[in-house]
Amino acid sequence: MTMRRLLTLLLLTVATLLPAFAQRTVTPVETDDKKPAQPTLHYYDKHGKPLDEPVLFLATLDTVSAKKTNSGPIYPKLSALSVGLNFWDGIMAIAGQKYGGADLWAELSLWNWLSPVAEIGIGGANRTPDGNNYTYKGKAAFYAKLGFNYNFLYKSNPDYQVFAGFRAGFSHFSFDLNDITVSSGYWDQSQKFSLTGFSSSAFYGEALAGIKVKIAGPISMGWSVRYRFLFHSKPANLKAVVSSTGAPFNPSQLSNGAEATPWYIPGYGSRDTHFGFTFSVIYTLPLNKEKYPKPDDATEDTAEPLPAPAPVPTETEITVPERPEY
Repeated sequence: MTMRRLLTLLLLTVATLLPAFAQRTVTPVETDDKKPAQPTLHYYDKHGKPLDEPVLFLATLDTVSAKKTNSGPIYPKLSALSVGLNFWDGIMAIAGQKYGGADLWAELSLWNWLSPVAEIGIGGANRTPDGNNYTYKGKAAFYAKLGFNYNFLYKSNPDYQVFAGFRAGFSHFSFDLNDITVSSGYWDQSQKFSLTGFSSSAFYGEALAGIKVKIAGPISMGWSVRYRFLFHSKPANLKAVVSSTGAPFNPSQLSNGAEATPWYIPGYGSRDTHFGFTFSVIYTLPLNKEKYPKPDDATEDTAEPLPAPAPVPTETEITVPERPEY
């Protein structure tokens, strides 16, 4: 009797728990670690447009997310045309320098990093050395220079530049040596005369470095320091001797005969020094109608991020059906 009650109690317990176990959810677990991962479904093409049906790609699309770049803004080939007036030597002549002049130059910006430059100017000199008995008179003459600048800040705002460059210059000029006084202690006589019409030419180069700073609107200012060196200088030939007092003077009595070395070369400056400076007021005319890209916005891709794809189920739920009752 006791055994029958025990079996009946066991059957009632199993019948009570069976429906609960029949509704449980089983999630399969992948146990093969060496099995390659399945490719992911993609709902958008490489241009970000939705597909009619999802597809599998063996490689990840490079347009799924926006990428950052450090290349900086890309400027058009013809960025701007700048025209400047350099009057540093004119200011220094007023301050007491023995020569002066000014030049007008034009610069064409290519991609905001390379700039061909052309310069044309005029210069002259008037110098009476201390303790000497003559006056050097350099007649006003033109000079021309061609070269280029390289902008180290080509990834930044073109209104501000730090550059280095090179110029090749040429000038054909003339000068006079006036009021030359020669005294003779033996004869107690003196002669005063002038050597006029010296003609010469020079070809020279300049290595330079400088900066450009925007002041207001299209107006900027620029400074540069230049190291100058001569490629070739033609000796000056004497054309005439003008005697003021005393006996006629024979040019062959000069230590250098009828030739002289020019002290001043237009565009180059004094032969006594290799260094020179420039100060310019600049007007810049943009050649591209589009606005320059902002440097701060150029570090990220401007394309809008693509919408996230719909979630793809990675697990499959299996439901164990209830056991039918008989």
